[in-house]
Amino acid sequence: MPRPTSQSRADLVDNALTAFWNIGFHAISMRDMVRETGVSRGSIYSEFKGKRELFHACLARYQEVAVTPRFGQVEAEGARLLDIKQFLDDGIASQESLDPPMPGCLVVNTLAQIDPADEETKRYLEYHTDRLTNGFQAVFERENAVTGALSDQEVTALAEFTTTSVLGLWSNCRKITDADEMRRYVDMLMNLIGAKLGAECP
Repeated sequence: MPRPTSQSRADLVDNALTAFWNIGFHAISMRDMVRETGVSRGSIYSEFKGKRELFHACLARYQEVAVTPRFGQVEAEGARLLDIKQFLDDGIASQESLDPPMPGCLVVNTLAQIDPADEETKRYLEYHTDRLTNGFQAVFERENAVTGALSDQEVTALAEFTTTSVLGLWSNCRKITDADEMRRYVDMLMNLIGAKLGAECP
């Protein structure tokens, strides 16, 4: 039974976020959205122009509820390689706590579906990838200031490589059931990063 139209916009976005995350932007219909959120079609359209605008609100909310609580430690002043390792370990533990198949990352899932002409949605996704890269780069610059192992260009390249690797990790988790496989990948990635920076691997 649909919830009353007085349900708050915030509740609608949170419920829609879960639906988009589990089902996918293109796969979910407005009928599905009504079923998953318990909000009538009319109430949804009273808040948003359509599914795409609702999805953009969910992408912004995703940064608040899923990314910042974990990645914030990487972005914190003085963060080191250990904080990147903890971010990845926490992400795997979160995925592992859910019923299989693991949902992965909403941004990564959307990257595989996005229409190349959808510039507005691409900006939300690029914000996420840029955020990861900038966070990793700040940590690597801090480590490199001690070791001096890499040039500035190499530090940037390592940060971009790490972002690509992490996106791949979250994508891959959707097809595996053994979280230890993901942890082995993280260990290999952190060993590689430590070796490139001449730093001790956490």
